[in-house]
Amino acid sequence: MNGGIRSKGNVWALVPMKRLANAKTRLAPLLAPHERRELMGAMFRDVLATLSRVEALGGILVVTSDDDAAATAAQSGAVVIPDLVENGVNGAVQRGIDWLHANHKAGMMVVPGDVPFITVPEIEAVLRATNTSPVVIVPATRDGGTNILAVAPPVLFPPAYGSMSFARHVAAARAVGVEPAILILEGAGHDIDLAVDLVFDASQNPLSWTRNCIENFSGMCMPVPAGSQKEKFAT
Repeated sequence: MNGGIRSKGNVWALVPMKRLANAKTRLAPLLAPHERRELMGAMFRDVLATLSRVEALGGILVVTSDDDAAATAAQSGAVVIPDLVENGVNGAVQRGIDWLHANHKAGMMVVPGDVPFITVPEIEAVLRATNTSPVVIVPATRDGGTNILAVAPPVLFPPAYGSMSFARHVAAARAVGVEPAILILEGAGHDIDLAVDLVFDASQNPLSWTRNCIENFSGMCMPVPAGSQKEKFAT
């Protein structure tokens, strides 16, 4: 499965996408299965739209076995390869690493599909940081995870996603003699896993797909600026 290929830079965005039907299970108390699927699809579209505006990226690679996600990615101009084993994020990222190394000898920037707040300037900041360190890590705001992992070349060490992956990725970089650049980025650090994460500042990215999706949910109010009504969504 292939889409268009761009070759403007030495680092590609790598987006691992699980099957949409299996996404966002921690939102089950708030959203029905079809709503969680719609939300994940909307966030994925917003992430791809943002990535497609970053001219310095070498290209966008999506690893998925979800037919709808693959079609969306191909329409955005991404290269799509199947997640053959479907054994989690690490397996999907490793599949992407192998493809990039074999086909382009390019660096990678792993961007999850559930960070719709990410901005073009943030992605550009990560790309600039790869000029000073071959490993750049953006931690998740809340849970000790890794929201962006840029590695050039990507074969320096295997991905270590899962619980407290930020600390494990830092340790993996240091184990191969690299001091990683750590960037704290508001948009990129904010993924959507819990009800409270649905609250966002309306002045941030347009978030057209994500915002429209949330507005369409039955009984769901439009999220308001962070800090004002978070309790409403957390209860």
